[in-house]
Amino acid sequence: MSDMVQGLKVVVVVGVAGVGKSTVLSHARSALESEGYAVETLNYGDFMLRYVIDRGIAASRDEIRRLPLSEQRGIQAAVARELRDYIEGLPAKHPGKDVVVFVDTHATIKTATGFWPGLPEHVVKELRPDTIVVVEADPTSVVGRQSRDQSRYRRDYADVEVVKETMSLVRMFSVASATLVGASVNIVKNEEGEAENAGRAVAEIVKGI
Repeated sequence: MSDMVQGLKVVVVVGVAGVGKSTVLSHARSALESEGYAVETLNYGDFMLRYVIDRGIAASRDEIRRLPLSEQRGIQAAVARELRDYIEGLPAKHPGKDVVVFVDTHATIKTATGFWPGLPEHVVKELRPDTIVVVEADPTSVVGRQSRDQSRYRRDYADVEVVKETMSLVRMFSVASATLVGASVNIVKNEEGEAENAGRAVAEIVKGI
């Protein structure tokens, strides 16, 4: 579990594309802030993209996915260290408050060479989450959300059976990652039209860790 700074809670949030993580997290943030918590939401993919662009390694997320696995591992590790340093500095920005950090990322990444872990040992041991929250939804709803979201840059999961398979893998990868750092794993269902309730469920999980 996270031992970085007293009053700091680190929550890794995962789920397949289209499951509604961002909406759920916005509701969780609102619920926690209403009770006096300082909340930061960090997207691991955004940090990775900025890292590779700044160094001229790649220009997009799709290009990152096409890099050799050995190179991706190195990037993941470097970004994890940057994130850890950033997270440890947050309590100083919010004096007198308990700080909750949501790290929005993927437990597994589908590539041409198979499913790769999004939270391998060298990443999860840097982040040291207190819990990993797996957001799930009905697979048919996930496919429908993707079809309506014209801004989505990936449609790897636009098939109900693929979504089911990937959700199962997300659970397995999450448990494997949590085992490495002694974190708990929580499953939160984001039913259609119930994102606010899912967000409240996440907030209650955070308050209990």
